[in-house]
Amino acid sequence: MARLVLTLFLSAMFFSAGAEDLHLREPGSAVVLSHSAFAHGYRHGYEEGYHIGNTDISVGTPSRMNLKGVHGIKLGYSSQFGPRPAFEKGFKAGIKMGYRDGFSGHAFRAIESFRSIAVLLEEARLAGDPGFTNFDQGFSTGYNDGFERGGSVHSLIAPIDFRFVRCSSPVKDGNQPAHECYCEGYRRGFALGHTDGFVLGSDASRLEASK
Repeated sequence: MARLVLTLFLSAMFFSAGAEDLHLREPGSAVVLSHSAFAHGYRHGYEEGYHIGNTDISVGTPSRMNLKGVHGIKLGYSSQFGPRPAFEKGFKAGIKMGYRDGFSGHAFRAIESFRSIAVLLEEARLAGDPGFTNFDQGFSTGYNDGFERGGSVHSLIAPIDFRFVRCSSPVKDGNQPAHECYCEGYRRGFALGHTDGFVLGSDASRLEASK
């Protein structure tokens, strides 16, 4: 019953956000979600995935290898969020992690995850990045790098402090503000991806050990 109530709550929260996307006003994390289409897409995807995973385990459906055959998945994209391709990539990453957490009965961690990586990020720090292109690109690249690193045999911890993530920006022409904006996104995306990679890697290790 508790799972069903949580599922209905998350579903209602998602649909209410459709008319006016509440993520863009989410306390503590909105500054990241409003400046990165990838991050915003991840947030939408995580919600959808968690809802599906929570429903599957509640009704006894076996864990799905992929979600392509699931009907009714809502991308929730709007042009105000930024480039659609970046949003969709984030959505795919988020729905995978959301489903895993929902099906496993784990806490809905997306909100706290984004709040933790939004610390010290202020609008003024992104003033040198019109359209927030560099921040978004940095976040997406950082997530992919962090995910790969988190899932490797070299990773011993799940959460890492984004402030200690090293960043080498591809921004050229000595554009220091753009470089800094890219790295602001990269470090935060890396921290999120690292946790996700570690979580999925740990699941795979436990499955292998149980055989």
